[in-house]
Amino acid sequence: MQTSSVSRSNATMQATTGHQRQTAFAAILNGVIENTEGYTWIIDRNLRYIVCNIHLRNLIKQHTNNNVLPGTEVIDCIALLDDTQLLPWTSIYQSALNNIPSRFTHQIIVESKPVFFDISVNPVHEGNNVIALSCSARDITEHKNAEESLRQSELKFRSLIENSSDLIVMAGPEGNIFYGSPSAQKVFGYEEADYIGRHVCSFVHPDYLSAVGDLLVNLMTHPDEMCTIDLKVFDKQGNERWVSGLASNMLNVPGINALVGNYRDITERKKAEEKVKESEYLYKSLFYKSPLPICVCNSESLQFAEVNEAAVQLYGYSRKEFMQMTAFEIMSPEDRNNLQHLMPRASHSNRPPTLRKHFKKNNEAIFVEVWAHPINYKGSNAWLLIANDITEKIQLQNELVEERIKRQLEIGQAVIDAQENERETLGRELHDNISQVLTTARLYLNCAKDSPSMQDAMIKKSADTISSAIEEIRRLSKSMIETFHKEVGLELSLNDLIENVLLTQQFSIDLQYNVPNEQQLDDKLKMTIFRIVQEQLNNTIKHAAASQVFISILQKDRLLQITIADDGKGFNTNKKRTGIGITNIISRTELFNGRVKIESAPGHGCRMQVSFTI
Repeated sequence: MQTSSVSRSNATMQATTGHQRQTAFAAILNGVIENTEGYTWIIDRNLRYIVCNIHLRNLIKQHTNNNVLPGTEVIDCIALLDDTQLLPWTSIYQSALNNIPSRFTHQIIVESKPVFFDISVNPVHEGNNVIALSCSARDITEHKNAEESLRQSELKFRSLIENSSDLIVMAGPEGNIFYGSPSAQKVFGYEEADYIGRHVCSFVHPDYLSAVGDLLVNLMTHPDEMCTIDLKVFDKQGNERWVSGLASNMLNVPGINALVGNYRDITERKKAEEKVKESEYLYKSLFYKSPLPICVCNSESLQFAEVNEAAVQLYGYSRKEFMQMTAFEIMSPEDRNNLQHLMPRASHSNRPPTLRKHFKKNNEAIFVEVWAHPINYKGSNAWLLIANDITEKIQLQNELVEERIKRQLEIGQAVIDAQENERETLGRELHDNISQVLTTARLYLNCAKDSPSMQDAMIKKSADTISSAIEEIRRLSKSMIETFHKEVGLELSLNDLIENVLLTQQFSIDLQYNVPNEQQLDDKLKMTIFRIVQEQLNNTIKHAAASQVFISILQKDRLLQITIADDGKGFNTNKKRTGIGITNIISRTELFNGRVKIESAPGHGCRMQVSFTI
């Protein structure tokens, strides 16, 4: 009996303990379900609720105003939020009851926004039998949005990398390449097979291998630093290219684990820089080596900013001294005052050349022609001044003016001398020739008066002598008034002169005239040529006893040459001449800066050549 009581007592205690455990387990299960996110529910094989969490109960209460109790028929909770996207719950539940769980993502629209749910339906087993279904619908919208943002971000960065002209290279700690961006082919022509596994130095110009070695060492010893470098590399065709790069050590960064280099092709920029350097060198050379003094000065203060060697040589100041001076300090006081007065109104534009009086360091005055050009010098407005020392030119011009004045005085004196010589010639002709003839006529008349027997003969001789005097006066008068007529021209005037001479003389005259454009000759020069020919013909008539005379007037380019030759008795050119004919010819020639050359000897005639430059 005791044993039986004890057994019953133990059984009762065991049952109580099992019930308590089941109650405790159910409480724990309810607590877990209540605190799960989203909507959680458990249904039996008849598709009736066994339990559901508070989120689901609130949802159903909010939309149906009904409370969910154990045994209530299951409700499509997702359709309460959006009844346009209905799920085939019957088939889903039936599959789970057949021991085929389901898990899928379902999208609905709530308040015009997409909402994603992660839905799972799992069978609950007791032994080999499915006794219930555990279901959940968890809102994963934020996770989906985050995934989409990440996907878009990855797509964006992938697009940037794939379409970028920048070259991204990833290499291991030894420098061997295991990734290169698509720009390696677009920009440099390399395909993956050309660089995967090769060392980065394989593509670097030999002059920059040491720089790349230093870069790799620096990346390994200072992993937190970013390193920049400009390199000369080779493309697939072997052409030299310039790249500018940024390298970093990301060996310890998860997902990267590489030495990363980002390089950009800067070949065109480098070429442009080289051209700029060449251009700068060229202009510096032109500036510093120019034979003309050149300087740069501030547009407002005229403080010197730069000078070349020619300016240093001309003015005597060193470059250092120039840098402490202004342009005013080398000007004359007059130029300085004028420039200070004009500067406030002057525009910064090209200036015409001006003549200035400057002073060297030793106070020597010089005259310079100055050109001023506006330029931008180191970001500021400035003047580029070019000076040309024309001191010698000014002095020569002054000397030329003095020479011209002197020459005008000489020409005036020559004109006076020519007039005096003509008067002297006229007086001598009247005194030595005509006066003597008339005196002889008077003697004949006196003889006729004193000797009646010879009166008729003396009167006749006196009449003949007077006739000879009249003829001589006529000849002299004609020679004085006979001249060049510009209306008919020089050639015809000379022909008239020759015809008149031939009427009274027994020698021949041959004229050769070749002046292509007589109109270009000055009328005074034509008159001078006429008088020279007339004077020399008179000399020939009086002194030469010639039988033939040759006259040539020829022009070749700017040279006009007059030649007068005869076959007369000639004369000794070294003997002093008492006549004034040749003197008149020389005086007239010198009026036009001409030259006279005379060739003669006794018994060999005379040849006179007169030359003018026109």
